[in-house]
Amino acid sequence: MNKLINTSKAIAILSFVFGTILFALQLYFNKTEIFLYPGLIFVIVAIVTNSLSLLALIISLLGRTTQKLELLKTCGLVLLNIPIAILYFYTIISIKSATNF
Repeated sequence: MNKLINTSKAIAILSFVFGTILFALQLYFNKTEIFLYPGLIFVIVAIVTNSLSLLALIISLLGRTTQKLELLKTCGLVLLNIPIAILYFYTIISIKSATNF
């Protein structure tokens, strides 16, 4: 169980870090779209990876375990990436649409 929790935490944190790096690079190099396509591919891979991780955590929660609180905290950490990704996406779209006028 600890392996699942630690792996899920690592996936969530790495997804956040790499997503933030790609977001920052896109903001810095605003005139070019060089980071949009790798960012899109990353988002698709991150969605699949984080979803599988979350599914494994939820399945573990349904079983008999003494680590329910830790599993719930890890689920929250994984789910925290969703509003952050939406904010990044909205920011990039807003900037791109504002600079096209």
